[in-house]
Amino acid sequence: MFKRLDPRDINVTPFKAYKEFTVTNIDSGSGVYGFRAISSSAHNFDTNTSPKTTFDSASFYHMPTWFMINQMYYRDTENNFNNFGQNNGKQYRLLQPSASIISVSNDLYGERIKPGSITLTDDSGTSTLTIKDDGNGNLYDNAFSSSFATFASGGFSDSDIVKSTGSFVGNAFYEQGVLIFTNTGSRFVDIGTKTGTDGYSLKYKAQITIREHSYTCVIGEGEYNGTMNISATKERSGSISVSGSLSHRLFPPGHATAKSGSYKHFYQAANSYNNFVTHSEFQPYITKVGLYNDFNELIAIGQLSNPVKNDKELSLAINVRFDA
Repeated sequence: MFKRLDPRDINVTPFKAYKEFTVTNIDSGSGVYGFRAISSSAHNFDTNTSPKTTFDSASFYHMPTWFMINQMYYRDTENNFNNFGQNNGKQYRLLQPSASIISVSNDLYGERIKPGSITLTDDSGTSTLTIKDDGNGNLYDNAFSSSFATFASGGFSDSDIVKSTGSFVGNAFYEQGVLIFTNTGSRFVDIGTKTGTDGYSLKYKAQITIREHSYTCVIGEGEYNGTMNISATKERSGSISVSGSLSHRLFPPGHATAKSGSYKHFYQAANSYNNFVTHSEFQPYITKVGLYNDFNELIAIGQLSNPVKNDKELSLAINVRFDA
């Protein structure tokens, strides 16, 4: 018994879901890396001698890394539409000849890092730093948040640049899971690059899109008042019988006293219902709703919390929802 759904009864609603993660400098094996980016000449570049940061699962050369982030994020600071990342004019970008980077694996942030969720605690300097993001891709020292707020509210004007030197730290590129620390002041120069007690802890929220699928299955008056439940038919089964001292162990359910057992090995199709089905007051109960694709493949089952009587004189609508 199949019925095609009206397209108006199908609704798919996307919504964002977030999960908070906390990772540290010892999580490099899981895809979190902290390393340096340093500008220098690419002439006679040698992988054997070029400075790099090595982890158990990856190595990052400092010079190529600098050229990579410069090309992706900083090559045209006058027009961010030519760069990856934010392009709403609310992100300040200034790449120095050196920078520090923390890169988070895509497996740990999903579609992107949620803007405004980043908190980095770093012990690379003489005092512990707390770095946060403003939701627009700017990283700032929380201890000087008021100075950064003034710098940002003025549109990152050159007249306020002195206020940025102790507050603005770098940039967060949420879609790529990359944090770049461009401030080379003594407080920030080694952020994300040290280990042990001088390491860091990064807290953020990963974002994914989940879609809620809603299907309203309408049963009209007089529809689906028959049943295909096998319990409503008679003379529907077949069986074989065996004997012997061990048969009750081999064919469940076994009869231990008689030491015999039986096991169905075929299905005998019934050609009639039991008498109660033909009664004028018989009305089946609905316990499950199955959703099928165009190839008649079952793709979802909706289980009702309680059986619902299908009154032949009433229309019935069952809403099946699931997330995917």
